[in-house]
Amino acid sequence: MNVAAPRQPAPHQHAAIAPVAVEPAGIEPAAVEPAAVEPAAFQLADLHLPAGARVAVAMSGGVDSSVVAGLLVEAGFEVIGLTARLSDAAPEATTRAGSCCAPRDARDARAVAAKLGIRHYVIDERERFADLVIAPFAAAWAAGLTPNPCVSCNRHLKFDLLLERARLVGAVALCTGHYARLAPDAAGRWQLRRGADPDKDQAYFLHPLRPEAAGSLRFPLGAMSKADVRAHARRLGLAVAEKPESMDICFTGGRPPGDWLSQRPEIKARAGGGVLVALDGTRLGSHAGQHRFTIGQRRGHGVAGGGGPLYVVAKESDGAVVLGDLAALTVAEVDVADAGTIDGAPLVEGAFALAQWRHRGEQRLAQVMRATADRWTLRFVEPALAIAPGQSLVLTDAEGPDAGVRLLGGGVVAGTRRPGAPAEPASTADVALASPIADAAPQARAAVPTGGWGP
Repeated sequence: MNVAAPRQPAPHQHAAIAPVAVEPAGIEPAAVEPAAVEPAAFQLADLHLPAGARVAVAMSGGVDSSVVAGLLVEAGFEVIGLTARLSDAAPEATTRAGSCCAPRDARDARAVAAKLGIRHYVIDERERFADLVIAPFAAAWAAGLTPNPCVSCNRHLKFDLLLERARLVGAVALCTGHYARLAPDAAGRWQLRRGADPDKDQAYFLHPLRPEAAGSLRFPLGAMSKADVRAHARRLGLAVAEKPESMDICFTGGRPPGDWLSQRPEIKARAGGGVLVALDGTRLGSHAGQHRFTIGQRRGHGVAGGGGPLYVVAKESDGAVVLGDLAALTVAEVDVADAGTIDGAPLVEGAFALAQWRHRGEQRLAQVMRATADRWTLRFVEPALAIAPGQSLVLTDAEGPDAGVRLLGGGVVAGTRRPGAPAEPASTADVALASPIADAAPQARAAVPTGGWGP
């Protein structure tokens, strides 16, 4: 039986930690009243940490991570705040409500740290963020793929760089504001489950988590709702209690992704637009750039379908965008690259699991046909719809009390096959999760007409 083994993190060098705000002199942790929300919303026993331990909190300046820090201080932990400076936000993003990674976010994190009386450090990770997240994101779009930068950020920033910084300051764990649940089973293997609030669950974005990091991460908000978190923030007197959520890709400066991508050298190198074609190759029109289309997209291509709606079903390596009907988006099998499991246990060939390829998207029952060291092939019991190469795909339990809740693992869609297609993969090119995709064009060229809406 072939198995999928856990992936080892790539070696890297660390930049020095640059403290921007040191421990405030004479400031004591804020006095707080007992929780105003249900006691079950925050159970310290669920954190599996020794009382009074030193912990680090990844503080983005938003309400979620700020509440994590406040609750941990309230519970008697020694808390250190870490804020990663990831990019230089565009001017229009610095004051726009709901922006992310703007300069004011670091200031907000610093103000919360001062309020709580904890040490706070800002770490300059701009260069690594550009290399590990931004450049691969643009390269993947240039290659006709559909990448998810939030997954890459979690893998390289949260599970790697920030976790290492937490260890350097002597913390036993790194806590984040993700809405997901992480706890060991009876055998001591860490298991990742969806957040209790289905409207806020973020477990999909955490699928790169592997055993070597899982034991050092904590998600204290996993059992809470957003309303619980804001109630805690108000009770703790945090100025960010009503701060809007960040909803955009953090490094585009608030611009639509297509506009931002248009300025990237990876996109400019493809020399502009191309043609719109039907499945049989008939030319239907022209377009201003592949990067402005998402596989599965129905509107915006400007072509009227005489026999029904037309969807983007493929993006070819020569710049062409292929349009077809809904049936052309059906998927019978999917190949998953860069795959691995949360607890390190191998997938069992022949077993069933629920597959999900978009955040908040449907989960579809699939059978594991092949599972090698870092690659899976899944066959859907009923054809799925609109899965795009480059998307993140996660697996959850198919039955039992954890059905659809416990994440088994995940990877990146490397190729798909329509019902009736040959059993062999359309392409053997691997799709890297968060490393420069230098030769991904063959994958886009070989892809059969399938697709998917963006993450």
